[in-house]
Amino acid sequence: MDEETGKAVYIIDADDPENACYPGTCDDIEDNNLELMQNGIHDFPAYITNYDEYGWLCSASTAITDQNGKVIANAYVDISMDEVMRDRQSFLMRLMLILVLATIALIIAYSFAITKMIVEPVNLLARATEAFVSDKKKADPNRLSAISKLDIRSKDEIQELSESIKKMESEINTYIGDLTKITAEKERIGAELNVATKIQADMLPCIFSAFPGRTEFDIYATMTPAKEVGGDFYDFFLVDDDHLVMVMADVSGKGVPAALFMVIAKTLLKNSALNGLSPKEILEKVNNQLCENNEAEMFVTVWLGILEISTGKVVCANAGHEYPVIKHQSGPYELIKDKYGFVLAGMENSKYKEYEFELKSNDKFFIYTDGVPEATNAENKLFGTERMLESLNRSNAEKPKEALLALKADIDLFVGEAPQFDDITMLGLTYLKS
Repeated sequence: MDEETGKAVYIIDADDPENACYPGTCDDIEDNNLELMQNGIHDFPAYITNYDEYGWLCSASTAITDQNGKVIANAYVDISMDEVMRDRQSFLMRLMLILVLATIALIIAYSFAITKMIVEPVNLLARATEAFVSDKKKADPNRLSAISKLDIRSKDEIQELSESIKKMESEINTYIGDLTKITAEKERIGAELNVATKIQADMLPCIFSAFPGRTEFDIYATMTPAKEVGGDFYDFFLVDDDHLVMVMADVSGKGVPAALFMVIAKTLLKNSALNGLSPKEILEKVNNQLCENNEAEMFVTVWLGILEISTGKVVCANAGHEYPVIKHQSGPYELIKDKYGFVLAGMENSKYKEYEFELKSNDKFFIYTDGVPEATNAENKLFGTERMLESLNRSNAEKPKEALLALKADIDLFVGEAPQFDDITMLGLTYLKS
């Protein structure tokens, strides 16, 4: 640049050949720059300009001196900011492309690693557990499945899961084996209990009418055990043509032990009655027999009466049992509040008292176990003796079967969906001799 002439000579132009100024080409110095140079300012920092002809430029100048330090020329540099911005944009685009490709590569590598480290082992576990379930459905449930063959060594949670599943398989196989044995045993016990239920039912009089051809009385009885077998029992049988024995009893406890004790007690009571003993003597004898070797400390409550068919007189004894119920022809059902003694098998040499009452033509008699008044509904309320008497009076059935079935229906209605708490046993008799 020459401050005297205000001219500048191009040394080099980096623009494209079509727009470039060839070396040696002269051009006017910008007025601002010329003024600075004339004022002795030859060095000035870069600044930005925007010309219609040259565009957006970044310019800077510095002095060129000789060996004595005299300024002999100015070097002036213009840089196109458009080119700079295009270069920057191009750089950023290339950088973005590189980052995107690098990200994709990392995602692919990470996905591959995840697949190898997690997905494949999990799929292997899933297939092994599916095979395990399939094996359990086959005939040989104890055959080791694919789980036992797993060999995952990822040294992380997947390996721990694999080991846990192996342990689970072993425990399930053990559980299935135990359950199979328990189920088989339960089925065996169930089958035996069904047989026991049938045997117990067959031991009780269950064919009605019980005494075809006997028109002096009508008798009916039912027993509904709370379990497969129960401890309640009833019995009635003729000692001779003129004497009918009626028994109602309730063994302590439930289930098989009570049923076994019931069989013994029923057999002893019937044998003693058939030997012609009175109700008092029967209870005293059977009590002592049951007290022998009664290590289980079980006991039984018993009401026993002998009806003299020709006269209607009933001689009774009560060993801790529920009050019997009587209905004379012109009156309601009501309790006979007798004086009862101690339960059988409770204490050796216990004494019992007899009492008697008389039945007239069309009088009705009813005995039962505590399963009737103690039937419990979902609200934990008892059916009770009052409801029992109300039900009997409401039905006022002529035949004992109808009376018992009506009472059982009322009990079921009261109890609803609540489970049966105790055995329910009932016996009814209508005296028909005039």
